[in-house]
Amino acid sequence: MQTPRVPELNPALLPPGTVVGSWRVVAWAGRGVHGAVYQAVPVDADRARPLALKLSLLPRDPRFAREVTLLTRVCHPNIPRLRDSGTWQHPGGTLHPFLVMDWVDGAPLYDWAHQHTPSSQQMLRLLAQLARALQALHALGCLHRDVKGDNVLVRHSDGSALLTDFGSGRSPDSATLTPGTLPPGTPAYRSPEACLFDLQFFRDPRAHYAAQPADDLYALGVTAYRLVTGKYPEFGEPARDASGLWRLEGLASAAPIALNPRVDPQLNDLILRMLSIRPEVRGTAEALAEALEQAAVASAPPSPPTGNAVAEAQAQAHDVSFPAPGSAARVSLPVRTQPWLGIAGIAVILMLGVWLCWNTSQQLLEPPSVATPEAREAHLEDGGTARLGDEAVTASSVASPVPSVSGENSEDTLPEPMPGQTRPDAKGRCAHPQQIRLNGGCWVKTPLGREKCEALNGTMREGTCYVPASSHERQPTSHPVRTP
Repeated sequence: MQTPRVPELNPALLPPGTVVGSWRVVAWAGRGVHGAVYQAVPVDADRARPLALKLSLLPRDPRFAREVTLLTRVCHPNIPRLRDSGTWQHPGGTLHPFLVMDWVDGAPLYDWAHQHTPSSQQMLRLLAQLARALQALHALGCLHRDVKGDNVLVRHSDGSALLTDFGSGRSPDSATLTPGTLPPGTPAYRSPEACLFDLQFFRDPRAHYAAQPADDLYALGVTAYRLVTGKYPEFGEPARDASGLWRLEGLASAAPIALNPRVDPQLNDLILRMLSIRPEVRGTAEALAEALEQAAVASAPPSPPTGNAVAEAQAQAHDVSFPAPGSAARVSLPVRTQPWLGIAGIAVILMLGVWLCWNTSQQLLEPPSVATPEAREAHLEDGGTARLGDEAVTASSVASPVPSVSGENSEDTLPEPMPGQTRPDAKGRCAHPQQIRLNGGCWVKTPLGREKCEALNGTMREGTCYVPASSHERQPTSHPVRTP
C-alpha cells in the first residue's frame, strides 16, 4: 500500500486561501530573513480589510515569541499594532509561529526617500517619530536592537514613519537569543561601544554585550546619515591604550553637511549627536525626539509674503540668522528659516548679489531635498538582519564636471589637500556636483561659522567655510571580521 504524500506547502510561499490559525491568506506580500509576510483576513470575514500576517520560515523560531512579547506591551502610533498570534502546523508536522499586525500601506524608508527626495524638515519629522517610538520601548525596559531603514515603513496616506520588525528586540525577561559576543543585529548599525566590546572580548566565550538604549539611538543616527548622504558613517581606527583597552577617537567620516550641503545645520548637528562615540552624549530617546521636533519647527518654510513682497523680502534679507559658531555639539539651537527660499526673496537676493553662490538657481526654486544624488541613484539596500562577517553595501559617486572658482588665487589662501580628501580626476572634475576644485583638492562650500568650520577640518576664506570632501571607502564595521 502506497503511503499518502504529504502536501508540498512552503511557509515562504503559501498560496491564497491557505488557512493559518483563524486567518485566511489573501496574497503574498514579501519575505524577510526569518519570515514571510502575507495579506490575510479573518476566516469568517472575507470582505474585511486585510491585515499583515507574518509567518516564521523556521519551526519554533524564538524571534517570534520576542516580537509578540514586545508588541503586546507597547502601544504607540508609530509602531504597528499586534492583533493576534499563534502557531501554524505544516502538513508535514512542523510548527511555525505567526503573528498578525495592522497592515501598513507604505514603503521602506530608503525606497520612500528614493521616490520623494525629502526635505530636511520632512527628515526631522520622521526621525522624531522614530525617536518617540523608541522612547515608548525604552520606557518599558525594552530595546529594538535592529533599527535601520529596512525596518522603517513610511505610510503613503500621511507620510508617518512606523518602526517594524521586533524579532531581534529585548524585553526585561528575555532569554539569550543567540550565542556569541554580540546580540543579533546588522553590523553597519552597531554602536562603537558594541564593536569595542567585541574587539576586547571576542575570544571569551562567557562575554556577552548588553545592549542599551544608546545603541538604538546610534542605529537611528546611522539610518539618518545614510539617508542624507547615501553612505554609512565610519569609525576611526581603534587603538589600545596603556592599560590594554580598545578605544576610538571618533568618526572618520565627514559631517553630513560636508557631503550634502542641502542638509539643514540643525539636522546635521542632531545626526552627529546620535553618532557620538560617547553614549551619554546621545542622551535619551525622549530628549532626542524633543530636539528633532524643535528643529523641524525651526526649519519650516516661511509664509508667502503679502503686501509689498519686494520690500518684505528685502527686510528679511537683512535679518538672516545662522547657527552660532562652535555649535556643532549643541542640538536645540533655534534657527530662523532662510528667507531666500521664497521666490520673491530669491529675486531680491540675486539682485543684491549675496554670498550664497554655492546654491544653483534650480535648487533655490525647488524645495530643498536632503536626499543626495548618490542616495537616489544608487538606491542602496540593507543587508537584512545579519551576523558577523557581513558587510554593508556602499554608494557609488557620480562624476560630474565642476569648474574651479574663476578669478580666485586659491593656492595662496587654501591649505594643501588633506590625507583622504577627494582629488579631481584626470579631467579636473570632482566626484559630486556640489564639490568645488580648489588648490588640487575637492572642497564643499558651506555657510558655517569659523569654529564649526574648524571642527570639521575646514578652512575659512573671505568669510566662507570650505570643508574638504572625504574620499573614505566603506570598511567592515565589525572588528575583527570573523566567520560565525
